[in-house]
Amino acid sequence: MRPLGTLVTGLAGLALWAALLSVAGRNIGTRESDTFEIDDMSTEWAEPADITDATPALEPAPAAIPSEALKPLDLSGDGDGTETGVPAEAAAGTTTATQGSNRGVRAVNPELFASPLTEALGPLERVAPLETKTPAPQRVKLVLLPRPESVEAGLIAFGLRNLKLADITSTDRMRVCPTASGGNWPCGMVARTQQRMFLRNRTIACDADKADWEGTIEAHCQVGEIDIATWLAENGWVETPPGSPLGSLSERARSERRGIFGDDQR
Repeated sequence: MRPLGTLVTGLAGLALWAALLSVAGRNIGTRESDTFEIDDMSTEWAEPADITDATPALEPAPAAIPSEALKPLDLSGDGDGTETGVPAEAAAGTTTATQGSNRGVRAVNPELFASPLTEALGPLERVAPLETKTPAPQRVKLVLLPRPESVEAGLIAFGLRNLKLADITSTDRMRVCPTASGGNWPCGMVARTQQRMFLRNRTIACDADKADWEGTIEAHCQVGEIDIATWLAENGWVETPPGSPLGSLSERARSERRGIFGDDQR
């Protein structure tokens, strides 16, 4: 009996809820149909605001620029500083407007002022980069020759092999030179002795192809960083052939009477 009573109570509750919803719907429809009375509104809302008092004062519009001032300028000029073709009144008006607004108006003639970009451009062409090759320094092959023997000034022997120094003429060891008193002195022997003392049996470096040549060769040789032929020419112990790069050194030694070009050096 208890479950039946619970069911009856639930159905009764649903019926009561439905009745309440129906009464609430009728009340809402009645309120929407009521007339809204404007008489209840206060007079402050009914009176319109004074539009004239709320409108701010407008600034006067800038003076219009004469149409003559907007015409293209004739830049040919007649030499007095005034462009031809522009009336004086228009020019004066343009000046006044420019000063008043701090802004100038000037028409640009497209025939006189044109951008280079307006010209038709051709297709792009790839240009090969320039090759900057640094020339490799020329390396000179040097041969070390030990125990040089001075045969004469400008001529060196290594056993049975002889080496003549380039750019100079060797001085014969039997050569004699005149003295200031009218005599002679063995300048060739003294020149050979000076070369021997300069070399002092030190190893010399020469730009020869190989160290085991046969006969006589010609090469540039040096002791340390001093060129042997240059030293002999500067001190006047040898002469130079025509066209030699050491010719100026030999001529200076001759003018200063040094070596074989001077008096007895003993």
